[in-house]
Parts: sequence; structure tokens; C-alpha cells
Amino acid sequence: MFSIHAAGILSTTLEAVLYGYAVFMFTLAMWIMLRDRHQRQVNYALVAAGCALMVLATAEMGVNIARVYQGYVTKGPFLEGGPETFFAAPSEPTFVVKSILYNVQTLILDAVVIYRTYIVWQSSLVVILPIIGWFGLLAGTIGLNIALVHSGNDVFAQQTGRWITSVYALTLGTNLSSTTLLAGRIWTVTRRSAQYRSSNFLSPVLRVIIESGAIYSMTITAALISFVVKSNGVYVILDMISPIISIVFNMLIIRIGMANDRTLLGTSTNQSAWAAAAVSVERASAARRRADGTYEMKDLKVEITQVIEDDSDYAVVRPGTAITTRDVDEDPSPRSSTHDVPEKTEVDRVFV
Repeated sequence: MFSIHAAGILSTTLEAVLYGYAVFMFTLAMWIMLRDRHQRQVNYALVAAGCALMVLATAEMGVNIARVYQGYVTKGPFLEGGPETFFAAPSEPTFVVKSILYNVQTLILDAVVIYRTYIVWQSSLVVILPIIGWFGLLAGTIGLNIALVHSGNDVFAQQTGRWITSVYALTLGTNLSSTTLLAGRIWTVTRRSAQYRSSNFLSPVLRVIIESGAIYSMTITAALISFVVKSNGVYVILDMISPIISIVFNMLIIRIGMANDRTLLGTSTNQSAWAAAAVSVERASAARRRADGTYEMKDLKVEITQVIEDDSDYAVVRPGTAITTRDVDEDPSPRSSTHDVPEKTEVDRVFV
């Protein structure tokens, strides 16, 4: 087991590497969410959450750099036990500030996952358990930071240990329950609407949800185990969690945005339309369900609006394709080369 001051250097180095990835993913996610903002609705709640996570990650990175400087230059060498004593003290102001920054990031990320779960399910009852876990996490973070201020020189002491264990457990439970509910809903929609779709747009979304949830959950689990066995590795994992939170948050936004961006894909697809169709099929299925669990047999009506881009004076309509006012203008004059930006689908509104 390596020493605490060695863990301080290693944790800051690894955090700096992950922070670089987080900055890149944050920039790409902001571009995806804010592009063409004058022509389509922007989810400013997610924009604010992403910016807040990035600011908090930057602040924690700065605090860790300051801790390394203080531990080896200004404060640590003059203490009785040297840098080891400085890095081991949980009541050190920089350690308390770092803990607060991490706790706020955790609360924001879990709140976003709960919000997405509520939007997908459209039911308050489904998210009751994650909401209770979130408020428990809020209370735990307040108690933890108060305990850190009045603690001694051992973070593994009972005074702080029970609070840290509770916070890690509540974070893991809240995030796992929300992610499971979110992934389960999307999987159900995908399975029930598979017969009506020729493409499988929601499967990549489901895969990214599971991957991001797994990354965060495994990191929290590793931190919890390290703390329970009283390993100094918990210091390293704790500093790595901060940029990982920002990376996990932006992963889903980038995946959805790239899937819907025809410029990035280089092809013209109808993936967004099929995503909306999947939700529509699920709603239609729920409307036909009887009280006894059986389904009312009715004709299924599927309306597909197809936008045809053509440089000629008159649009060419494929046989068997329904014509709407969006496809053919009454005026036979040549069309403008400027195309309207498609509105965001229901899936986009939740994740982008």
C-alpha cells in the first residue's frame, strides 16, 4: 500500500489526464446542444447542468494542484510528520472544499438522471425511490462535510467513516436505480416497437446509458471498497471521480447528437423519426390495453411523413408515398437551397 503523499501526486496526475478528456467532451456536447439555437428549442436545463459540472471539475482540479503545492512547499514540510501529516488531515480546508465540490457534482448528476427517468416514464410514482435516495444523499453530504470540519487526522475514523460510507452507498443506490429504470423503459419501447421499424435507433442510446451508468457505478463501488478496507487508494479514486462525472454526463449527449446530425454522419437517415415512432407505438399500445391486461384489437394506422430533397423545379414523388404540404409546395417555383432544421424529437428533448 502506497503512502498518502504518494497518493496525492498520483491522484492529481490521473485527474489531470481525465480532466483533459472531460474538457474535450464538454466542448463537443455544448456545440451539439447550442448549434442552430435560433432555429430550434434548446434544453437550457441540461446546458446549465453541463456547465456547472465543468466549473466544479475545474475548481476541484485547481484545489488539488493547490494541495500538492501546499503539501510539498508551503505547509507540509513544516509540520511534525511532514507532507504525510498534511495529506492525511481531513479537516484541512482544501480537503473540505474538495469534498464539497465533489458532493455538489454528485447531486447534480443524480438529479439529471432522475429528471431523464421521469421524462421517459411520465410518472412521479416511478421515480419516488430515486428521489428519496437523492434527498438522503443531500442530508448525508451536509453531515459529512460538517464531520470533516470537526474531525482529527484520520479520515477512516468512526466520526467521518460512517458518513463517507453512507454517502457512497446512497450515491450508488440512487444512480443505479435511476439508470435501471431509464434503461428498462427504453428497452421495453425498443422491443415492442421493433416490428414497426426498419432501423434500430434506440439500441445505441440504450447501450450508452448502460455504459455510462456502469462506468460511474464501478468507480463509486471501487471507492467504497477502498474506504471500507482502509486503503489509501480511496484518495486516488476520489479525485478521479470528479472528471468522470462530467465525462459520463456528456457521453449520452454526444452520442445522441452525433446520431441525429446528418453532417457528422455524412448520410441522410430517418433515425430521429424512428425514435419518435418508437415512443408513439408505445403510447398507442398503452392506450389499447384493457383493465384485465389484454389488448383491444384495432387496425393499426401508421403515418409517415417523408421529406424529399430535390433540386429540380418539381418534386418527384415515389409511388405509394403519402404527399403532405411539407413535401410539395403549391407554388411550382424552384425551391430555395436553404433547408429547415428539423424539430427535436421526444428522445432528443430528454437527452439533448
